Amino acid sequence: MENNELSLKFKSVFETAIDGIILINSRGIIEEINTAVTKLFGYTKLELFGKNINVLMPEPHHSGHDGYIHNYLTSKKAKIIGIGREVDGLKKDGTHFPFRLAVSEIKLENETMFTGFIHDLTEERKAQKKLKEYVDNLELMVQERTNLLEDSNNQLAKEISEKNKTEEALIESQKLYETIAKNFPNGTISVLDKNLNFLFIEGQGLRDFGFGTKELIGKNYLDVIQAKLRDLVNQKLQVVFDDIPSTFELEHNQNTFRVRAVPLVNNAHVEDRILLVESNITQQKNAEKEIYNSLQKEKELNEMKSKFVSMASHEFRTPLSTILSSAGLINKYVEVDQTEKINRHTDRIQNNVRNLTMILNDFLSLEKLENNNLTSEVKPFDIIECASEVKEDMQMLKKPGQNITLEHNLIDTDVHTDRFVIQNILTNLLSNAIKYSKEDSDIGINIEKMDKELSIKVSDNGIGISKPDQKLLFQRFFRASNSGNVQGTGLGLHIIKRYVDLLGGEIFFESELDKGSTFGFVLRNLPE
Repeated sequence: MENNELSLKFKSVFETAIDGIILINSRGIIEEINTAVTKLFGYTKLELFGKNINVLMPEPHHSGHDGYIHNYLTSKKAKIIGIGREVDGLKKDGTHFPFRLAVSEIKLENETMFTGFIHDLTEERKAQKKLKEYVDNLELMVQERTNLLEDSNNQLAKEISEKNKTEEALIESQKLYETIAKNFPNGTISVLDKNLNFLFIEGQGLRDFGFGTKELIGKNYLDVIQAKLRDLVNQKLQVVFDDIPSTFELEHNQNTFRVRAVPLVNNAHVEDRILLVESNITQQKNAEKEIYNSLQKEKELNEMKSKFVSMASHEFRTPLSTILSSAGLINKYVEVDQTEKINRHTDRIQNNVRNLTMILNDFLSLEKLENNNLTSEVKPFDIIECASEVKEDMQMLKKPGQNITLEHNLIDTDVHTDRFVIQNILTNLLSNAIKYSKEDSDIGINIEKMDKELSIKVSDNGIGISKPDQKLLFQRFFRASNSGNVQGTGLGLHIIKRYVDLLGGEIFFESELDKGSTFGFVLRNLPE
């Protein structure tokens, strides 16, 4: 059930991602794509499954892609893996289109896979091209105006006319420039001066975060980003003035932005401004994180299953061997009518069957808790009656001479909580106290109630728990270093903690090596 739910969760994230996602194996063969890929490249999923990824690449990458993967797997030197870059894709109809490619390596148990995230840059390239065309036209107009001013006085009237036309064109160009920037989706377009102050900023991202253009014009770009990132971002932007484009990522209000910085030149061909294009890639990052978390969860579950198989084979072998041996001896004793020995072996069989039942109950409880299939059912019940029943059930597991006492301060013994959960917690606590205590020792159950607060604890004089082991007590499959040959799954305290959390309570314990332990829990704000 866990794997099915993980698969559905993975598919949901995978299929609803806006950007294309492709999963290939170490041979470059496509094993999975999402719907966005089919829209980008014009293929159906069936047409791409099992094909080499180079079918989506123009030359020279088409021929060299398998070599890229081989070189990476051999040398582990990343030229593409883990590094975002802009490349061209080859559609089914033979046309090319630009996209930003981010490739991640995924190491599974028996194979290395690669995930490619594809962000279509077609519209961004068109916008950049149009923006550059308008900037070039603007500079050309300014140059023409300058040339006109150098003409003779006889051309003054014509010069004035041309000047007016140029100014009108400049206004129209500026309006168009601002319109493009203002409607830039999922981010902002900015122009910074030599000191990194805002000369211009527009885009949907401003409105998303409640900013206005006037609030930022004249402000320094570094002042509006996180302080811890300012030195690094400053370095990234300064190299742009040396005609070196720069790309980096920023975090703002729990959103992630990819920033592309390119130089803008003046009439003297000097890079004195920077054009910033900031794109919100939060959804892409979240999708990557979801995929990674799903893979980690699957790895964790596989490890837990391995531990379970190893532990179960050990814990089941001993009681089953004892049951088999005792059953064989009973047959022999029946022939000579040795009732006392028969009863002794019958008790051994019953005790081992109870141990196996408790182990199986631990596994079933863990499965329900891990899958969130267990909910608390609050009803009034007699807590002392419940504790007495658990105490009676535990009598058969006691060692010779062990004595279990029940003490309480309750006048009204009714409480409003989940009886099933309380019963399971008490059963696990008493079972641990019995197993880890010596013969002829006392085990105490203490129940106290004051106003809306209920406290239950179980104390023993057993082997205790060392300080280092106490830090790991509630982890799955953990057993204390001094538990020796005492049977156990290492799940009891983990399950108790999960049950207490389910009831909204707080668990507590005290333990000293060789002097015993006290484990208990408190439930507060119980219904009247």
